[in-house]
Amino acid sequence: MNSFSRAFRVLSLAAIPCAAGGCVTNPKAEALRQQQMIEFGDAINEVRVNVGEMAATLDSLRSIVARQDTTIARLANVTGVVVVK
Repeated sequence: MNSFSRAFRVLSLAAIPCAAGGCVTNPKAEALRQQQMIEFGDAINEVRVNVGEMAATLDSLRSIVARQDTTIARLANVTGVVVVK
């Protein structure tokens, strides 16, 4: 048991510097990663704006179609034409 305990301590002490070395990052790589995240956020915001514009356009087109549908129905009523929907 004593040799197992000693081997465990030696391996634990050897693992500490490896773990500490894994925490250190390259500042250049970190700056690049931050820049990519900023660009990603900008792209997401642009997509949100585009989706908002498309939704507004779709709503506008729906109102135009509804107005035209009403006009066609009124004209059909006046002329006596049967309109199948």
